Amino acid sequence: QKDIEAVLVATPDHTHAVIAAAAMRAGKHVYVQKPLTTTVHEARVLDELATSTGVVTQMGNQGHSSDDARLINEWIAAGVIGSVHEVHVWTNRPIWAQGLLQPAPFPEDFDPVATDRSWWPGSVAEAHAGALWADFSVPEHVAWDLFLGPIARDVRYHPIYHPFHWRGWVDFGVGALGDMGAHLIDHPFWALDLGYPATVEATSSMWGGPEEDPVSYPLATKVHYDFPRLGDQTPVQLHWYDGGLMPKRPKHLPDGVPLNREGGVIFVGDRGILMHETYGGSPQIFPDGLMEQAVTIPQTFARVADSHEMNWANACKGQGEATCPFSYAAPLTEVMLLGIVALRTGQGFKIKYDAENMRITNSEKANEYLAREYRKGWEL
Repeated sequence: QKDIEAVLVATPDHTHAVIAAAAMRAGKHVYVQKPLTTTVHEARVLDELATSTGVVTQMGNQGHSSDDARLINEWIAAGVIGSVHEVHVWTNRPIWAQGLLQPAPFPEDFDPVATDRSWWPGSVAEAHAGALWADFSVPEHVAWDLFLGPIARDVRYHPIYHPFHWRGWVDFGVGALGDMGAHLIDHPFWALDLGYPATVEATSSMWGGPEEDPVSYPLATKVHYDFPRLGDQTPVQLHWYDGGLMPKRPKHLPDGVPLNREGGVIFVGDRGILMHETYGGSPQIFPDGLMEQAVTIPQTFARVADSHEMNWANACKGQGEATCPFSYAAPLTEVMLLGIVALRTGQGFKIKYDAENMRITNSEKANEYLAREYRKGWEL
């Protein structure tokens, strides 16, 4: 349709890549809500399409266009806290259901009052799944088959998936890391020019569903990334926490200054720390003497005059450039999703990543999670 110039993708995560790819191939500018994709392979494809088609692209992590994000970059670049070697990133998400079995009928032999098994973890999980089970009719306003989109297997409609709660299910979302990593990992990824990690390792609470094929993400996760960086840049360890897990209080953080329970980031340098809230908000530097230095640092990153969305719309009209194009957003998304790959590979297993060849070098199982299977007719 020639009367459509641009497409904004704000659908559930599992449909982002196929919609964006179709739009770009049709020559349409695209804005895609975070996370850009649900697999590493999809992120690579969208990045390549953005380059080959030349359309204007933007990922919807609005904090990337904020003044505070640029302030963080300026302080890090000026070396106010010294050489950064460690970053801690945390969020209070998930705020939706995770760690559940898929709704299913009670097993024939299930006895909720049998004293020898009624409180076993497996029995409790089965009870939850059975209690959720019902033959829900698809609401008239929901095109469920279209909602499923590229999902290769048949999933019956249930309100535990839609609206909103799809984020916690492996078929539809990428959990807390995919939801908030685009906002929180964004700032260290940008300010430190991290590139791709060499290794990633993850641990978590229990998944929902069978170990060999889980259906919903764990309630709490920790992910450890090792970024070697290039040249003489200091290697960086980045630690991710979700589900209520928090980093330890760092050195230099004064008594009485809390870690924001909602989420935040701490950059640890050899002179001090830089801490900010979700979306890059309220950046502070400790100890106090360094903050006095920070406020004197001149602006070197141009500020964005409009909202993140209007920045993209103006770029579509040839007025300036988008602040978070896929050339940046796709590698950021890939880093986030490598945490999911590590998590699915096994508790505490350190995957080794060859970014140039998009391959895990020490686990064939892990390589299976870099891409996904598509329903016929929905291939990327």
